[in-house]
Amino acid sequence: MATKFLLHSVEWEVITLGSLHTSVITGTFFVLGFILSAIITDYKESERIPAEIASIIQNMADDADSIHTAYPKFNIKAFRKDMLGLATSLGDDIRYKKFQTQEDIHSLSKHFVSMEKAGVPANFIVKLKQQQAQLLRVLLRVAYIQRIQFVPSATILAQTIATLVIGLLLFTEIEPFYGGLALTAIVSLILLYVLRLIVVISTPFHSEGKTQDDVSLFLLEQTVARLKTKS
Repeated sequence: MATKFLLHSVEWEVITLGSLHTSVITGTFFVLGFILSAIITDYKESERIPAEIASIIQNMADDADSIHTAYPKFNIKAFRKDMLGLATSLGDDIRYKKFQTQEDIHSLSKHFVSMEKAGVPANFIVKLKQQQAQLLRVLLRVAYIQRIQFVPSATILAQTIATLVIGLLLFTEIEPFYGGLALTAIVSLILLYVLRLIVVISTPFHSEGKTQDDVSLFLLEQTVARLKTKS
């Protein structure tokens, strides 16, 4: 608004308002809306991931308890300890892009060998292996969403056209002046806010408390608490 007021004061508003302005602004909002809708798809998927991970971990823990009841030779304490460590490290891995839990998931395979030695039927072990693979697949999906920016060229396009539209409005003579000043401020606010929103939600999992739009991991925290009661 200060820039617009300054340009008006020095009579640098050299562009006359015309019907083309409406087309340019409409096209800009269309492009930004398209990019935002595409990124929101990954964001919505990310909102489902904590529930999926928590359910897999809890199911694996419950299945292991049932197996131990029927086959006491299976070392359930070691399995619970590794599952608790895995669940505890997941939150940090997801938020801070460490992704070290993959090795913890792979290390569960030694417990499946222990189950075979304890005489556990193969179908029980196969189910746990399938859950292990599913957990790894979900974790890799999180890693991809966290690290990869959605079509970087599209983001550059959005930033470019938003800058050009704001510049166009700044140098356009809009009468009455104060109405034009308010219109420029409103359009600029929307464009800049959408650009900022695209950046924020392209990384769904931030460090805790960094943004209001961060995907919550409270379900994982509840899972950790549940596993601790069993340990």
